[in-house]
Amino acid sequence: MIVIKTNINEVSQRLYGRTLFLMNPEYVNDKLIRTLAVNAAVLTKNRIHKDGEKADGSQIGEYSNSYMKIRAKNNRDKSRKVILSLTRQMESDYAPMATPTGWGLGFKNPLNANKAEWVEDKYGDIYQLQEDEKRELRKVADKFINDLFK
Repeated sequence: MIVIKTNINEVSQRLYGRTLFLMNPEYVNDKLIRTLAVNAAVLTKNRIHKDGEKADGSQIGEYSNSYMKIRAKNNRDKSRKVILSLTRQMESDYAPMATPTGWGLGFKNPLNANKAEWVEDKYGDIYQLQEDEKRELRKVADKFINDLFK
């Protein structure tokens, strides 16, 4: 007679317990969505305030001669590439924020939120996610979910 020992009951209980996390909106919002917001902030902050790219991958714009003088007085880079950073206040303020329905990205200082709206009116979509950023965030979400089942 062949005897098979298995831990299927233990494994199924563990899997069941972990899937309950996914069905709990508070857990998902607090852990998964927050993780995605933090990662999105890093991706978009570098793209906008370092690389000077809009959501479509094109350059945000070029600084005017008069604005370059202001940048020089503030010891900023001599590049004409618009990176939405003079005092670093705006980029420092851009962060993940709790919302009534989960997490998002935004500005704590209303003045910086107004600046963001103004530059998007002037230059086009800047703060939306690029396709490669969306793909990267999907990988983060997949890893988060896979880690629940380890």
